[in-house]
Amino acid sequence: MNIKTITSLATFGLILLTGCQPAQQEVADLVLTNAYVYTVDKSRNVEQAIAIKGNTIVYVGSSEDVAAYIGDSTDVRDLGGAMVMPGIHDMHVHALGTVQPDMCDLDSESLSLEQMVPVLQACIEEYEIAPGDWLIVLQWAFSSGNQPSENLPNIRAALDAVSENHPIFLWGDDGHHGAANSLALAMASNEDGEVIGLSADTLNSDFADFRLMVGVDESGEPTGGINEDARMLVRPNFLEDMLGMGAAPEDTMPRVAARMAESGITSLQDAIVTSQTLSSYGWLEDSGLMTFRLRAALAEPPTENIDDIDDHLRSLQMKRDQFADSKLIQANAVKLFADGVLEGNPLTAPPTLPVAAMLQDFKQPIFGGSIDDGSFDIVGYVDQERESCKAVQANPEDYSEIDRIKAFESEYGFFPQQCIPQSGILEHHEAFIRAYIRKATEAGFHVHVHALADKAVRIAVDEFGKVKDLADQSGLTQSLAHVQIAHPDDQKRIGELGIFVVFTFVWTASGTEYEMMVAPFIDEIDGVADLYNTDNYYMKNVYPAKSIQDYGGILVNGSDAPVGSRDPMPFVSLGQAIYRSNGETVLNEKERIDIHSAIAAFTINGARLFGHDDKLGSIEVGKIADIIVLDQNIVELAEKDEPGKIGNTKVAMTIFDGKVVFERSE
Repeated sequence: MNIKTITSLATFGLILLTGCQPAQQEVADLVLTNAYVYTVDKSRNVEQAIAIKGNTIVYVGSSEDVAAYIGDSTDVRDLGGAMVMPGIHDMHVHALGTVQPDMCDLDSESLSLEQMVPVLQACIEEYEIAPGDWLIVLQWAFSSGNQPSENLPNIRAALDAVSENHPIFLWGDDGHHGAANSLALAMASNEDGEVIGLSADTLNSDFADFRLMVGVDESGEPTGGINEDARMLVRPNFLEDMLGMGAAPEDTMPRVAARMAESGITSLQDAIVTSQTLSSYGWLEDSGLMTFRLRAALAEPPTENIDDIDDHLRSLQMKRDQFADSKLIQANAVKLFADGVLEGNPLTAPPTLPVAAMLQDFKQPIFGGSIDDGSFDIVGYVDQERESCKAVQANPEDYSEIDRIKAFESEYGFFPQQCIPQSGILEHHEAFIRAYIRKATEAGFHVHVHALADKAVRIAVDEFGKVKDLADQSGLTQSLAHVQIAHPDDQKRIGELGIFVVFTFVWTASGTEYEMMVAPFIDEIDGVADLYNTDNYYMKNVYPAKSIQDYGGILVNGSDAPVGSRDPMPFVSLGQAIYRSNGETVLNEKERIDIHSAIAAFTINGARLFGHDDKLGSIEVGKIADIIVLDQNIVELAEKDEPGKIGNTKVAMTIFDGKVVFERSE
């Protein structure tokens, strides 16, 4: 796309053509003309030109009439028919994690365990990591690859093969999974700070509360996979490692601003903000380099003691007050984790169950076949009502010895652990989740809740309903993040309450390899061929965007970067809101939304959640000029039934607060 800058001499002719203009007519600083301006106003009008004075839009209309706003000093851009739209709102992102740190990073590459070993050994050499020091690995693709081999039956064995002289920890690219080698597992500390290691014994004693978060073999020994809070037993540096929160602001924040500008993101909600992170954002605003508006969703308390909530909120109120006069930063929201994630691991024996809490117990699939020849599949399910399982349930301690476990597996074809009903766990106990939502609302904070599975969604929605009147009276928003699966009753309730739901739409293009980690644990699936059967509860209710919208819920975009990718890739995600396909499979086709709803989710709906839709989110006279220019017309692509091409869209120009802050070179 060719954007032409018209010189002041060239504009002189345009001025003459306009004839006499009213004396009070404003002369614009910047004019965009000859464009496809998708305004996102209430009528979804498409115009041709925009005039901007200072940071304010003073005209939206035809290329002919915009000439009245052109003066000698006006910067005029002929866009050659390019699409223009409001700047993107990314309302669930970890912005500091979107820039690449100088450390070992797998960049979400799918690797078998055999392939992974030399890659990580190369990291030890490249970064000159001395024996005894940590090898920390970022962006491990936990849900892709990781195929075992005869020599490397699990991730622990693979990491031991990398090095027995370095503690090794892999942070999953979803922010919820991790993996460790034997040396790292041996460094796990209990709540008293005593190093006791993660083992079958400690999982039955000090770490019993973490058992569902740790992958184990048939004898109960950890196989290396460590999820959710269990990761902190081994490596408590999540925010510094994964999200880059330990870096000096002068090293990181200008790069964050550049990343947002080139992505077309002009407003965002950072979904976990600590005191240090907030100071970094403050540094960026003071530097004059900030290219976006920020709502900070301040981190939850370090404990789940309800009695500590009030003190925690008082400390957050001080942070809110500190930024009360900021032009670009609002520290007026809180983030709460209600649950974790829904992926199990079918490649371990026994299969590792998902962690996030469900309304119904998980199924216990039996897997068979080979990954190598493509025959790997679901071959059956454990009947937990059978007599052999009832015996295990009555006396589980009788099935803790390895010989007894092997004999049971040999006789019945599954493991005694699979006889024990499990429905997952909440991130905090229910009373704490409810109390925090209520108390944060009473303290005047917007409340943003990570609720991925149906039980957490139900609890959060129910509590939102109880405090809705107070939230509305105080001008506060209520939002859920992710909502991978929600019961139909709760989808309807979300709509009735007008709750904002922040979807990471790119996750709706997951594919068979990923869905094998989820669906077989929720429904009894008749093999891979039955995986996408929409009669099943999971497939019928996975990422229910269209249903929630139809009920009255408000759809909003949130990339969750660096989860999955450091790149927020807004147009890949926007395309998937419409397409929901990886090109081979479609995830719950009835939940596709149209192009206009998708653009609204990325613009005006995000502005409504942010609370500044009176000033931003659409291209209208009187609003602030946060605007982007694209290299292709995404509306036309959708109308031509080519949504798969939307993901290739690039931002050609970003205008923030009336100023051009990014231009893509030819």
